[in-house]
Amino acid sequence: MYLHLGSDYMVKNSEIIAIFNLRDQQSNIYNDYVEKYRHKYRIVDLSEDSNFSSCILTEDTIYLSAISALTLKKRLEEGFLSNAVYSNF
Repeated sequence: MYLHLGSDYMVKNSEIIAIFNLRDQQSNIYNDYVEKYRHKYRIVDLSEDSNFSSCILTEDTIYLSAISALTLKKRLEEGFLSNAVYSNF
């Protein structure tokens, strides 16, 4: 399964390590992690207007998306459940 991150970008669900909410006022993820390790990862800004809401971390890339972390989480859950098989035994 793939997760749509915005701006025509999709990532395999299995490649995603973490999704962080950057809108939370108490979150320092951007300053403490993204800026600190900018040299280690390829940074892909999908927000188109520098107003990113979430950070998606993979092994070698950080995606900055305008789509909220909650919406991305819901998309992941819906994709996972769409292939489930139910039976009444």
